[in-house]
Amino acid sequence: YGESLAQVLALVGARPVPDPLGRVNRVELIPLEELGRPRVDVVCNCSGVFRDLFINQMNLLDRAIKMAAEADEPVEQNYVRKHALEQAEE
Repeated sequence: YGESLAQVLALVGARPVPDPLGRVNRVELIPLEELGRPRVDVVCNCSGVFRDLFINQMNLLDRAIKMAAEADEPVEQNYVRKHALEQAEE
């Protein structure tokens, strides 16, 4: 499961931030200049078992997506934001 989570974070342009003990409790957006490409909008299809057993990881993904959607970046470089704004208009 960790590989799939890492792929989603990488596509969105976010990275895990470990605490001093190595536990990951938060994420941060990679600046677009460092990322070198647009943020990609990702659709995740998670099973109920994954959702229930890995709630902390689901919360990290949720935070990463929300951070990308709320980032003050051009929509041409942030498809997560572009699609969130389009949905908000509907």
